[in-house]
Amino acid sequence: MHVVASSTIGRLALLSLVGSFVVGSCTTLSVGLATVPETPPPTPVTRAVAETPTPTPTPQPTDEPAKQAVKEPVAPAVQEPVAQAERDKRTVVRLKPRPAAGPFEMNLYRKGDFVHQATKDWCVAGSTATMINIMSDRKPRSSVAFQRKLYQRGRALSPIKAKLGPIGVDLIGWAELLNSRGYGPYEVEAAGTRRGAIRKAARAIRTTGRPVGLVTWRGAHSWVMSGFTATADPAYTRDYQVKAVYIQDTWYPSVSTIWGASDPPNTLVPMGRLKKDYLPYARPRAKWSARDGKFMLILPVLPEGTVAR
Repeated sequence: MHVVASSTIGRLALLSLVGSFVVGSCTTLSVGLATVPETPPPTPVTRAVAETPTPTPTPQPTDEPAKQAVKEPVAPAVQEPVAQAERDKRTVVRLKPRPAAGPFEMNLYRKGDFVHQATKDWCVAGSTATMINIMSDRKPRSSVAFQRKLYQRGRALSPIKAKLGPIGVDLIGWAELLNSRGYGPYEVEAAGTRRGAIRKAARAIRTTGRPVGLVTWRGAHSWVMSGFTATADPAYTRDYQVKAVYIQDTWYPSVSTIWGASDPPNTLVPMGRLKKDYLPYARPRAKWSARDGKFMLILPVLPEGTVAR
């Protein structure tokens, strides 16, 4: 068993992929047992046994039929048990702070991590840059050139462009963009309710130490959720309720003619106010059976074989 200590787990960059979901742009986000093989029996050998002629009234020698070789019995297959250590091979991540009873709050955001999207269509690029800044120990990056590179790569990783349209990055493209740069694994996730989606997001942030992407404005925009406050620690119990979330809206300080003004970086948004922006997915350009009517997330997950405690 390997044990990995992590101060926040927050800067882990690990690999994965995703299901078949899509984000558009800001305008169209659209041990078994081992068997020992049997030892094959020896090849039968037939020996012709000739008898010495016995004197008889008719002195003619006679031969008896050749005797057949007898096959040896085959030993039954032997099975060896697999060592217990092989079944328990996993990596344990030690969470900090340690899981404990009582109200809980955490926020991965640091001053300077926020990136304002360079164009109206680059919300995923701006959100991805913000997420990378949160997870990286390097100097924050926010240039137009960096955002352009992220947008072009995310677009290239986006499937079904006929449904996505001529602009934007798909949900799968968003998750794969993070994975391809070594900040995964991230997956596209759906939830039937807003509260259920935010519970998933809070637990993911707590156990992986990485931010979550929220697909807002019915799929037309993207937010970054960097933290939350809750009635209890999601790593300690499943009996918890998220009270508010820390949001990075890359559209700020711009103002949408449909959705209004965006909140400044690192705003703590109460759960009740999320219903204004975090709405079920519904794009006018195309139907998506796996996401329409659901609350969509770009969710960080632990690598296979890893547990957080």
